Amino acid sequence: MNRLLIANFMRVKKNKLFWALCGVMSLVSLFMIVNAIVNNDSQIDNAICMFVIPVEIAAAVFISIFFGTEYGDGTIRNKLVVGHDRRQIYFANSITAAASGLVLSAAYMLPIMILGFPAVALPTVEAVKIVAVGVLTLFAFCSLFTMVSMIYSNKAGATVVNLVLAFLLLIAASWLCAKLMAPEFYTAHGTGDGSEYVRNPNYVSGIARTILQTLCDLLPSGQAMQFLTGVSSPLWALSLYSMGVCAVCTAAGVVVFYKKDIK
Repeated sequence: MNRLLIANFMRVKKNKLFWALCGVMSLVSLFMIVNAIVNNDSQIDNAICMFVIPVEIAAAVFISIFFGTEYGDGTIRNKLVVGHDRRQIYFANSITAAASGLVLSAAYMLPIMILGFPAVALPTVEAVKIVAVGVLTLFAFCSLFTMVSMIYSNKAGATVVNLVLAFLLLIAASWLCAKLMAPEFYTAHGTGDGSEYVRNPNYVSGIARTILQTLCDLLPSGQAMQFLTGVSSPLWALSLYSMGVCAVCTAAGVVVFYKKDIK
């Protein structure tokens, strides 16, 4: 598998799209720094903790096109012809996708470290912990996008599917977080001598709240949104969910790819 990884990394190194996406990540990071300075923000945490969302979208584009090109150019077929095992090919591609996600994350973080820390503030310990867990969340996204790209051999089709999937997951996560963040009571001003607390009809309680929270924790997009809005579950639990998603997506992808008819 070492030769497969070396070949993949050499292709990534020469890939113009990859480096263009790295540049876009740096620009997004710079925008977040400028926004923090303009708003007199005393913390850089928001800029740091949101890194998963832009990197996720960039990874969806890159992984789809990178592995789709392998199908289009016949690279996958050639790897099989020379004797590489399908499982080795899949795992090598999964590792390549995860490593690419790390580099995209580094491209986002570098301007914050060089400019954001001196201009705004150093991150809190909680933000550093979130970044560490966020890397696992990003790996879960990469595993999902790799699974789709390795199963769906059409480059354009895989790109559309992964991008739609990425945005749908973010929309679902936004809805879940909004439901979970609704306060149980709100203050209603009456006509009398003050105000009273009124139960919010939008508040979710009981088993329904447990289900929604579990879904939000399980979805990589739900974790990404919680990093911004506030994490209500232990970070170690989110890490386990991310590793579970990686395992399930990789196992499913390997099984389908192993049986796939490659022409």
